[in-house]
Amino acid sequence: MNQKAKDEAIEGVMEGKLTVGNFTLQAQMPMGKTITVSGYIYSDSTVEAINKQVDLFHDVVDRQRLRSEIPELEAKMEQRMAALANMRDALQGLENKKSGGAKLASAEKKMIDDMNTSITRVLDDIEKGEKAISDAKLKVEWTN
Repeated sequence: MNQKAKDEAIEGVMEGKLTVGNFTLQAQMPMGKTITVSGYIYSDSTVEAINKQVDLFHDVVDRQRLRSEIPELEAKMEQRMAALANMRDALQGLENKKSGGAKLASAEKKMIDDMNTSITRVLDDIEKGEKAISDAKLKVEWTN
């Protein structure tokens, strides 16, 4: 227990307050990290006061979790962009082969169809990812 917490506990006892309980909120963060916050319940605490304290701690934990997710979302976005570039390059190679007069094998024809579907899906994922990053940044900024 740090000195400030000891001083507060002593002050509370001197004012007739006793610590009658405590609570802990914990959340999993990206990359295996965990955040934990704790609070005390005093003998004169009301249900409303306890709820306000717990709500405040929830807000802190939620903001920190969201804040830590932004770099992870951005990394996923970079991976999607790289995958999109690779798919477009591969598709362009097949299209060049086809337009050059070469006959495409049935597997290559299927690959073109599959690639177009995959590109559409990745573009959709990129759009959703950009929105998720934007929303997360707005929420983090709003809670500052």
